[in-house]
Amino acid sequence: MDYLIISDTHGDCQILLDIVNHYQGHVKAMFYNGDSELKRSDELFDTLLPVIGNMDSDPMFPDDRDYQDKYLKLYQTHGHLVHTEVSLNHLREVVAPKDVDVVTSGHTHMLGAEMIDGKLFINPGSISLPKGTYAYLKGTYAILSVEPETFHVQFYTRDMQPVPELVFEFNR
Repeated sequence: MDYLIISDTHGDCQILLDIVNHYQGHVKAMFYNGDSELKRSDELFDTLLPVIGNMDSDPMFPDDRDYQDKYLKLYQTHGHLVHTEVSLNHLREVVAPKDVDVVTSGHTHMLGAEMIDGKLFINPGSISLPKGTYAYLKGTYAILSVEPETFHVQFYTRDMQPVPELVFEFNR
């Protein structure tokens, strides 16, 4: 089962619309990790599961989300409320008592996927304003593929092309 994880469009509605239209009906769920700078009432959020980012002004976005289906248990946050720009330590403390497989955040604009404390942490990077080592890609998002024994994380560029060197596999 596949899941879309995207974050930090900062008002770039067209790329968000393009990606949602491309994946709608092809993934189990679509997670938006904040900083859209849109209203919660925007029709894009009829499809996306959003959380609030530090640049979002609409208080109708939730601070975080616990998501569960028969394939996945996931915790979602933007990251600013747990200071992921400093480290993942506070986020690790928040999710330590939670029965989740995956923790997803945004905020730093830097992509990453790593197993910490038995949980897979994923930051899809920013689709519009990337930072860090992979900023040259001009924006990224992630597809999480869940299998009974394995998680696969593939990062994609703005033009919806997989980045060959940015595919990761983790044991569950």
